[in-house]
Amino acid sequence: MIKNIKKSVLKTATVSLLSASMLFVACVDLDEDVAEARLDPSNLTSIEALEASITGAYKEVGLAVKWSQFWLNSFGGDDLTTHSGKNKIAFREADLRVLTATSARINTAYEGSYKIIKAANNIIENEHNFTGTDQVAIDAIIGEAYFLRAFSYMHLTNTFGRVPLSLTVAIEELGYSEIIDIYRQIEADLLKAENLLPNKYPKVNAAIRPNNGSARAMLAKLYLHWAGYPLKDTEKYAMAAASAKTVIDNAGSHGFALVPDMNTLWSTADKNRLNSEIVWGVAHCVPCGVTYANRHSGKLGYPASMGGWSEIFAEIGLFEAFPEGPRKEATFVTEGILKKDDSDGIHKKGDLVNWREFDDEAHPMFRKVTGFLSEIPAKSSSTSMTTYFMRYADLLLIYAEAEGRSGGNASDAWEALNKVRRRASALPVDTADASVDVTSGDLAEMAFTERKWELAGEYIRWGDLVRMERVSSALGMRSTSELVGPITGSTAPENYFSPIPQSEIDKAPQLEN
Repeated sequence: MIKNIKKSVLKTATVSLLSASMLFVACVDLDEDVAEARLDPSNLTSIEALEASITGAYKEVGLAVKWSQFWLNSFGGDDLTTHSGKNKIAFREADLRVLTATSARINTAYEGSYKIIKAANNIIENEHNFTGTDQVAIDAIIGEAYFLRAFSYMHLTNTFGRVPLSLTVAIEELGYSEIIDIYRQIEADLLKAENLLPNKYPKVNAAIRPNNGSARAMLAKLYLHWAGYPLKDTEKYAMAAASAKTVIDNAGSHGFALVPDMNTLWSTADKNRLNSEIVWGVAHCVPCGVTYANRHSGKLGYPASMGGWSEIFAEIGLFEAFPEGPRKEATFVTEGILKKDDSDGIHKKGDLVNWREFDDEAHPMFRKVTGFLSEIPAKSSSTSMTTYFMRYADLLLIYAEAEGRSGGNASDAWEALNKVRRRASALPVDTADASVDVTSGDLAEMAFTERKWELAGEYIRWGDLVRMERVSSALGMRSTSELVGPITGSTAPENYFSPIPQSEIDKAPQLEN
């Protein structure tokens, strides 16, 4: 029973979970074995066991999303690219649309997501066993488990298409589930989460612990994808719009809002990284140890000439087409200080050089990856930069696009779009401004295009291209200056999803076909 579990484990998990910053923000000891924190299902009866279990689930989230390969398939979009050589083979294969079941790093998203699901299932399967005086707290944590399972399955199916649908901790030989069945399960889980989660977690800054607004926002995103490829149930556009509007209308109760200055989104200062724009995300923590750091930022976004790893760059075509203004300045890094002499001898160590003059991979860099040199040295591969799964700006644009695609033309939807456009020009988001506001035209397409600019480099663009079946047209406009080269793989729908890792097929032969 729960009494036989080491009190120190439960105490550590409880303190960690209930700390004001929760997810890897405070330097607390979260180094207990995740298997211990998950606990034997037969012992899951107390609030302490529940808290220990959800701590284990969140640790799995942090481990899964630590590296950029969690979003490997997203390198197929027209916003992200990588180095043309070095050890970036998997990222190049995704970029060129030639991923295979044996591609390096392809298993990260698959294995990581299922570890989160296993931890969530451990709680959900025993949800009726928990007892305690604080039913609200118990319900909230169970709601988090439903949310995490939904989040993981959404990432899995948007990455791999059909995947096994596991809803129990028992070991099963599962085959593939159809995407419609996976979407229905995600919907059911998010509805359950919405019913159980609080409007906003007390004593937790920002939605690094999801609230019921986070669940409804994720429903809006689910419905948006449900309406597009591959299911194409266009009636879901209206449901996406309605769900997004519900959250927007109650944004204050969830603590959601656009931050006034977009630059602060990529800052690691506590006052900035735990912000109102997080609808759902992870707050990483370097002082807590490398286990809890963000490893898909910092030097991963710099070229070797700046001491970087040359892993994540902005596509040249994106940079050249990007509308000028404050948002472009907040999105990209266009120059850097060399850490060594150029091979051609033109520039010397210490020179400030424009990206077009880099001798090793001339690419603009993403501020969303590098952060600020004043906070994150170019040599750092571990940062405390927030991972955003969904920002409030994303939700506003979901509402505008879904409203337009459902045949609507609500003034609130135009206002949602205009809030994002105003912030892009460094204008007050709640004040109408004729210089940037739009009030007529194709609302859906305007919002879709706005997503390209606003969310560039956040691993979202690929999913947008897939659901609208615009991969071929988008990738066909690739800049001839890209050193990775022209797309060599198929841009047809049958190549939209990543193959299931061969390592998983070897363990479960029923997944061969």
